[in-house]
Amino acid sequence: MRTLQDREGRSWRVWHVRPQSGILKGSSPELAHGWLCFESDGEKRRFPQPQTDWESLPDDGLLELLARAGAVPVINKAATA
Repeated sequence: MRTLQDREGRSWRVWHVRPQSGILKGSSPELAHGWLCFESDGEKRRFPQPQTDWESLPDDGLLELLARAGAVPVINKAATA
């Protein structure tokens, strides 16, 4: 896991998600080999099929991936309780 700040000063946590479920792997070929999850307060993004050495990228490289990552809906747990 890594943390970084974007150009607006927002803090992001980044980690590699590796799906274990055969169903998940089969449901989206793009995500079958995993993705980088970018998470900030109230926002998540997903970058599919990250390079194996993503952890060694400089922050600018990760910010480039963040800019290309797709938004993921965030479920408000308080609203569903």
